[in-house]
Amino acid sequence: MSKIIRQLKFKRGYITITVLILMMVLVAASYLYADALFSELTIARNNKGTAAAFSLAEAGVQEAIYLIQYDAEVRNTFLNTVDGVKYFDHPAPALIAKGSYSVTIQNTAKAAAIVTSIGSYQIGTLRTARREIKVGIAQANTPPPYPYDGGIYTTGSGAGSSIADVDFWYAPVKIFGGGVLSNRDINLKFSSDVDVEKTVEAGNQVDLKSGSTLDCNCLLIDDGDPETTQCADNPGCTPLEGAPPKTIPSISFDAYKTLAQIQGQYYASQSDFKNLIPNFGSGTFNGVVFIDGPLDIDWGRTITMNGVIAASGSIRISLGQLLTNTPSGGGASGVLSMRDVEIGTLGNFSGSGLVYAGDRFRVDSSIPYPLNLTGGVISRRTWISGYRITNIYFDADIINTALGNPLETPVIEINHWEEEY
Repeated sequence: MSKIIRQLKFKRGYITITVLILMMVLVAASYLYADALFSELTIARNNKGTAAAFSLAEAGVQEAIYLIQYDAEVRNTFLNTVDGVKYFDHPAPALIAKGSYSVTIQNTAKAAAIVTSIGSYQIGTLRTARREIKVGIAQANTPPPYPYDGGIYTTGSGAGSSIADVDFWYAPVKIFGGGVLSNRDINLKFSSDVDVEKTVEAGNQVDLKSGSTLDCNCLLIDDGDPETTQCADNPGCTPLEGAPPKTIPSISFDAYKTLAQIQGQYYASQSDFKNLIPNFGSGTFNGVVFIDGPLDIDWGRTITMNGVIAASGSIRISLGQLLTNTPSGGGASGVLSMRDVEIGTLGNFSGSGLVYAGDRFRVDSSIPYPLNLTGGVISRRTWISGYRITNIYFDADIINTALGNPLETPVIEINHWEEEY
């Protein structure tokens, strides 16, 4: 009997050990399975987080490109500094919940920079997926520089005093830092007085009549050097006749029209635009304004344009005032017309920018309102008459900026990207 009892106890001990072993095996298998599941979940969560972080970093790069194209301050830093820095960030939630990104635009030269964009995505409470993208960015198709010193430069055809390239009648004109260039004739009549600090060049001839005077290659403002020729003391100059024809970069009216549409300042007619400004009232505009068809600034309207005003037809200031300024953050400025730019007898114009006329630039006044322009005039023909004092302060940079395509997209070159967890 005792032997049987001992055998039963032995079997119970064996069963216990066997059960314990089986339980250990099952626990180990369960642990390994759970660990595998947890690892898979972690990988999936990390993949989601890194993908989200990378997308946020890419969003930062795209925002940087947009700001360089359209934000005046950022664009000015990008185009005109060699080591300028712009930084912006979007804390969570940026675009998606738990997402954020920060961007630094570091100039390495004028119109070239490194954009560093860091995207972050919160994973749970303790972990953050982080992706960093660095790209090199440079301006595409930089327009060739305006290669001339013509404060007034005409390119068109014609002959005779009525349609010659440049006509001065009763005109007191001074051009600081620049000259007068014409692919055909330059005519001075009826006691016109033209003083320029650079050259006077005509593709055909320079004709002085009726007591007109022309001084060039002399300083309008005394620099204090007694050896320097002053225009006031200069007995005249010999202009260059038969100069070879010159060309200029084309200007993209379509680009300015598109930019005006983007900025919500495109107008299908001049009435749509002038409805914003009451008679004898004033209006201020920033960026680019584009009018399809002609524009007549009349009824005592005063327009301040911090940027470019452009039209597919003629732009005329008949009874009003137009003031153009270079935007505070940089960018193009001036008056651009596919046809004529005309300042009438009772019109007034001054400011900075390029005056570009696809046909004729005309200034006509018997009232001596002064015309002060910093930049330059490019037209097919130029006619300045009357007693209006015309002062042009030549600035090649202002002309270059206006001639450039305002919608040029920067070239993007991905240098490398990094990721951290």
